[in-house]
Amino acid sequence: MKSSFFLICTLIFSSHLFSQQRILLKGEILADSIEAPIHIINITAEKGTVTEASGEFSVEVKQNDLLLFSSVQFQKKEILITAEILSSEVLKVELQKDLTELDEVRLHQLSGNLANDINDIKTFDPGIIGYALSDKEPLSVEERKLFAITRPDDPVGTLYGIISGQKKMYEKAIKNNRLSALVYKAREFIPDEYFTETLLLPQHKIMDFLYYCSLKPDFKELVNKNDPLVLIEYLKGMIIEYNEFIEE
Repeated sequence: MKSSFFLICTLIFSSHLFSQQRILLKGEILADSIEAPIHIINITAEKGTVTEASGEFSVEVKQNDLLLFSSVQFQKKEILITAEILSSEVLKVELQKDLTELDEVRLHQLSGNLANDINDIKTFDPGIIGYALSDKEPLSVEERKLFAITRPDDPVGTLYGIISGQKKMYEKAIKNNRLSALVYKAREFIPDEYFTETLLLPQHKIMDFLYYCSLKPDFKELVNKNDPLVLIEYLKGMIIEYNEFIEE
């Protein structure tokens, strides 16, 4: 009877210990045409990996770990590791392409023969009339207004913009817009659970924390690397400085 009691205790302890240890979980991304490796971040463990060209991956996990799947090609996805997932042989993850919807195009008077129809469809080449295509992003409202009052062929308008304070106002607005875009980009990379559970940051303080980080000279470079793991390590170091700042 006594030996049975110790056996039961040993089994319970072993089971609990196993649940606390991370195991190597194999997985596979289910998606069409994976063009670039997909980042897989274990938010709880603050470790990450990338998929192979085939979409297969391996990542160390334990129950209740939160995995983040991040890619410029696909929509972000989060998966909470459950006992059922741990007992499965392979974790299959279906990702949806992050597509920008295009305006509907209607084609009429087609024969149904693809080869013939393609040759018959008239296209417009801007290069014929000397119109060069540009891959630059269009100017914002503030950037257009700033350009309008700083034209080199309008010195009077430029002088008025300086005297009236409009030039300085638009420059500040442009800077703030770019800063906000950077902060929201960083927010998209990292799940809220990392801020609230790992960094112990209140939900309503997340944006304030990111804006604080955005004032640092290296923040822009880190965000534009599009690597959530790099950003996670950076935020982990910044939270101490931020907490000291708000306590002052």
